[in-house]
Amino acid sequence: MENSENSEIKVAIVGAGAAGLTAAEALRKKGYKHITVFERSDRAGGKCSTVEIEGKLYELGAGVISSANELVLRLAKEFNVPLKQANFGGSMLVNPKTGESLPKETLAQKFKLFRQVFFKYRKLSKKYQSVAEPGLTHIPSELATPFNEWAKEQNIEYLADYLAPFFTGYGYGYFEDISAAYVLKYYSWAIVQGFVRKQMFTFPEGIQHLWTAVSEKHNVRYNSTIEYIDRTDGVTLTVNGEKLEFDKLIITSPLDEALEVLDASKLEEELFSKIQYIDYRTYACEVEGIPKMSGYLPGNYESDQMGQPVFWYNRHVDTNVYTFYIVGDWKLTDEHALENISTLIEKMGGKMTGVHMNVHWKYFAHVSPQEMKDGYFDTLEGMQGKQNTFYAGELLNFSTVGLTSAYAEQLVGSYF
Repeated sequence: MENSENSEIKVAIVGAGAAGLTAAEALRKKGYKHITVFERSDRAGGKCSTVEIEGKLYELGAGVISSANELVLRLAKEFNVPLKQANFGGSMLVNPKTGESLPKETLAQKFKLFRQVFFKYRKLSKKYQSVAEPGLTHIPSELATPFNEWAKEQNIEYLADYLAPFFTGYGYGYFEDISAAYVLKYYSWAIVQGFVRKQMFTFPEGIQHLWTAVSEKHNVRYNSTIEYIDRTDGVTLTVNGEKLEFDKLIITSPLDEALEVLDASKLEEELFSKIQYIDYRTYACEVEGIPKMSGYLPGNYESDQMGQPVFWYNRHVDTNVYTFYIVGDWKLTDEHALENISTLIEKMGGKMTGVHMNVHWKYFAHVSPQEMKDGYFDTLEGMQGKQNTFYAGELLNFSTVGLTSAYAEQLVGSYF
């Protein structure tokens, strides 16, 4: 609700991704008129990156949302950004060692999965329903446990194996390393229902178009190099050599990178230095001779297979362009990654004939299971508002468009 008292407050937002632009839009609706968004690149969207190859659009980062992502759906409607129900065509499971298609699930396996989803996981989701709310504070200590251990304790190991392609394959790490809380947040019961009912949506004009449309309502300064942030008296940003004064600051860019320019407190230095990321790669390749569908690679969803493809997607079946996804270790060269992709394609009886582009994502900001157990997010949330500074972005909730945006909107609703 618009408040006239807010109209003179100057707010700086660092980052024009989903979190930054959601926060800017929420502030605008509350009556804030002096909002400046600083973006270091030349476009809006962050990890929502849409590119054109041979006249067709491809998503290099995020691209699909669920019916549970009510905020993103609402923004798309408000900004007249078209959506369409996702049609992934066929998908297949492939043995990465042989390149052979794996057999379909048997009736017995389908029944076992059904029981674990609708009898066990639904009950667990209800028990831990607070995890689905924005933020990661007050997480029950048992959910800090790595998901594979927690799944074993809950007797849902078969379900965990089924979920791995859509977690590790989409860049969120290995179940052996990631706290159960993250997995439950990603696979909330509402999200699971949307998936089962096939209520998933894509953006015909690319998901980046949504954030471009939102950005046009705001003062977004692209190609901004922030050189220093001083919070001694109010908030002063030195940007491209110019000093700019603000009343409040919202940081939505990677918080560990903010340490390079921020007059950080010891607590900020301590917390931000503990953030971890996944080295997630997207390679857009020209391929002949493999099926025109998406593919998942069971066997590559454990850390000893790092560097191998985990997923591929043929968005436009009338083309030979496929996007392949790899979890790296920050040392993996593109040459080696492409060799691994090419080897897989050859095992499947195909051939890679070209490479259009690739992108390296510093993906899925998170902390270790031990840090989560020790109350990392309670401490971080306790810092909101100190020195006129607020924190949003993927670290504070989870690294999907819907969950990142939901946290940013709640932040504005709670503190502004």
